[in-house]
Amino acid sequence: MAGKLGIGIITYNRKDILLETIQNIFRFTKVPFDFVVADDGSSDGTQKTLKEMRITCVTGDNRGIAWNRNRAIWYLKNERKCDNIIIFEDDCKPVEFGWEQQWIDALESFGHINYMPEITIEIDNDISSGSGTAVDPYIAPMHQALCVGYHAKALDYVGFLDVRFKKYGEEHVEHTHRFLRAGYGGLPQYLTPERGQVYYLRGGLSVMPSESHGDHEIASYNQRVHEEIKKDPIYRSPWRTDEQMFLFREEINSSLNRPSTNNDFEDKEFDSIISLGGDHRSSLFVESFFHKTGPDLFGQFVTPFHTLISLFETNFEHLLSTVCLYGYYDALRCRETLLIYHKNINNIAEPAERVGNFVSNIDDTRKNYHSLIEKMDSACDGSKKVLFVRDWRDSYLYAGSHRPEGSNTADFQRLIKAISARYPNLDFKVLFVNFGSSAKADPRMLFYNTDVPDICEVEREQEAWNQMFRNLNISCRIQD
Repeated sequence: MAGKLGIGIITYNRKDILLETIQNIFRFTKVPFDFVVADDGSSDGTQKTLKEMRITCVTGDNRGIAWNRNRAIWYLKNERKCDNIIIFEDDCKPVEFGWEQQWIDALESFGHINYMPEITIEIDNDISSGSGTAVDPYIAPMHQALCVGYHAKALDYVGFLDVRFKKYGEEHVEHTHRFLRAGYGGLPQYLTPERGQVYYLRGGLSVMPSESHGDHEIASYNQRVHEEIKKDPIYRSPWRTDEQMFLFREEINSSLNRPSTNNDFEDKEFDSIISLGGDHRSSLFVESFFHKTGPDLFGQFVTPFHTLISLFETNFEHLLSTVCLYGYYDALRCRETLLIYHKNINNIAEPAERVGNFVSNIDDTRKNYHSLIEKMDSACDGSKKVLFVRDWRDSYLYAGSHRPEGSNTADFQRLIKAISARYPNLDFKVLFVNFGSSAKADPRMLFYNTDVPDICEVEREQEAWNQMFRNLNISCRIQD
């Protein structure tokens, strides 16, 4: 019995053609399937339209075909656990009911299969043998990517498209060569995989006229890249660096059905909005939207979630501890508390000098922090309504994103209890930003995931926070 089917489309600025392809996939596909669209940062309203249609879309900035095809493959293979994966380009569509059965049979037999349109047969006509069916596929040397099939077991050995390729050109060819080297999808020549013969299917699909996004200069660059990497190890991840991994993971996570807005609470107008930090920019985002809203205590340092709880539980006892201070990027970290101080070092380069400067100014810094704590206590005197805001990120300059699936779950309830113990008469809520699939277990909790990766321009992230506050309809009464 064949495994689970997944179908994806990769697209860029072809909304009208894309919609026709989507319609035909749902119209002509007989076998149940999982579905996703990978959009490479279109600017023609594609994402808005897909959202209105409730179609799952993995998207991000425009990064080229290799990156975008990896989005679709990863989603279907790793998130939806599909065995047989078929990826369409947006200008290729099914036109016969039950078209997918030949593809499923071919993937179960060969692990990798490509589509050969009738126009290619007419123009090139370099098929060496075969009839274009799953039992007897065409065998030909050329490489096309209008519709490509991958079996999950073959992907386990071959991996993803190489993201060293830019924009358009060679990325699918090189990927197919690796399938041949691994023994899938054709007749390999192991010393010269570029001369291998590839398996193709015909029929059941049609190609639509479309405007090319190709660029000769980029294509030439990609040819050089292909030549340089053609003997690299077969398996490739969909990223090359840690930063790319974080970015890719965030794009995938943003496509999943995580909670976004909880609009089921009534108290949307607050007397004060107080940042509890997370990322070092969290307080700035809050202040930018609401203006001067509360004491900026947590904008002075970065604190891990468990340390945040401890500060409230111990009356901020260990704040400004000088036990084992050391340089951390362009800040200082305390090994005892894991607090990271980034506003108290006066741009001093040498870690030892930073520590010395921090310690020599500790009295003035302590007075400043004590004043900010008093201001927070005054804002939370029990006669007001307060919204605390906590972002997931709690490492200085962390190149990460929303809380990854499988990471330790923050103790939200313990934080609620700690705040409540310090301010027993306070009417408050805590907005937790970008904590993934977490859901509220207390009416004082509110969760929201922004829809942009954290590795992006500050202005773009600020707008995502602004949109969050607008979506939640949060306002602040007092602006002094």
